[in-house]
Amino acid sequence: MSEFSIVRTLGRYTAFHRGMQFGESYEPRPIAAALPADDLAALKDRLTPVMAALGRDRAAHVDRADRFLNRAIPGAALVGLVVGWGVSGDILLGLFLAVLGGVAVVIVLSGKAMDDPRTATRNEITDVLARHLMGFRVDPAPVIGTEEIDALKLFSRVRKVTVDLCLTGQRNGRIVVASRIGLMFGHDRNRREKQGDGLTFVMVEVALPETGGSDSMTTVMAKDASAVSKVSQMLMHRTRAVPTGDADFDNRYSVTGDVSRMTPALCAGFARLEAEARCGPTGLTEVPAGTGLRPWVVILPGKLVVLTPLSMFDGAFEPPPYWQPLDPDALIPAFASDLAILNGYINAALSLPFGDIT
Repeated sequence: MSEFSIVRTLGRYTAFHRGMQFGESYEPRPIAAALPADDLAALKDRLTPVMAALGRDRAAHVDRADRFLNRAIPGAALVGLVVGWGVSGDILLGLFLAVLGGVAVVIVLSGKAMDDPRTATRNEITDVLARHLMGFRVDPAPVIGTEEIDALKLFSRVRKVTVDLCLTGQRNGRIVVASRIGLMFGHDRNRREKQGDGLTFVMVEVALPETGGSDSMTTVMAKDASAVSKVSQMLMHRTRAVPTGDADFDNRYSVTGDVSRMTPALCAGFARLEAEARCGPTGLTEVPAGTGLRPWVVILPGKLVVLTPLSMFDGAFEPPPYWQPLDPDALIPAFASDLAILNGYINAALSLPFGDIT
C-alpha cells in the first residue's frame, strides 16, 4: 500500500453523491429493526470471514486505482502540454491544458475507483443477509432501462435510470423483484445532474398470471406527488381520470385506464401500501413510516408494479469508506434493518387482493 493515496485523499475530503441519489456517502441510516440474537450469531459466523476478504479486496482495488492514476495523470498532462504549447506555441496555454488534463483524469477515474468497492461490498453483504432472512438474492447486474420505466406511462423524458440495489425471489408462489431506483429527467443532451431533476423509488414488481384478454392497463397515481413528479406527469398525454366510486380513495388517487379492476377490496388494500411510505414532501428527507408520499401502482399484462417514493438521502445499505475496517458487529444489524424496511415494501405489495386483478 502506498504512503500517499490520491483516491483515499479525495475520498476523505470530498463528498460524491452517486448521481445525487441514494444517500450521502458514508452516512448510514439509524437502525429501525432489531435483528434476533440467533440470526445475528449465525450471520456473524458467516460474514466475518467474508468481510475480512472484502476488506483486503477493497484495499487492493484502491491501490490498483492509485497506481493507474499515477501513470495516467502525467500522461494526460503531457498530452495537454503538447497540444497547447506544441501546436499553438503558447507555453501558458500548454501549462493550462496540462493541468486541465490531469484534473480531468482525477475526476473521471477516482470517482469510479471509490464507488466500485462500495458496490461490491454492499452486494456481497446484502446477498448473504437477504438469502438468510428473506430467501431472496441480490441481482449483481440488474437491467432496468428507460424503456421499462416509459412502459409504465408515469413520467415524461426519463433520461437515466440508476439501480442502487435489486433483490429477486419468490414469495406466496409469485416471482417478486424489489429495486431501489433513481430516475433523472431531461433531454439526452442535458448531462448535468441536479437535485431537482431526479426522483427515487422503491419499485416492487409482482408477476401476475397472463390471460388471453388481459391486455389493458390500469394506472393509479397519488395526488400528493412531489412537484417534480407532477411536472413530469403534466408532460404526458393522458386520458381523463376515472372515478372509482370510493370518494375517500378518489380524493387520494387518480385512476386512468381500466378502472374495473379497482374493486372496494383493492382500494382498501392501498392502506397497507401507505403504511410503508417514508418519503417527505420534498423528496429529500425521511418521515415516520405511514406519513410519507403515497405509492403509485401500475397493473400491466402479467405484472403489478408498486412504486413508493424514496428519500434521495436515505442512507440505506451504506458501507463504511474503504479506509475504515468492515465491522460485523456494526454492519450486520444496520444492513439487516435496511432489509427489514425493504421487506416491508414487498409484503405490502403482496398483501393486495390479487384475485381482483385480472
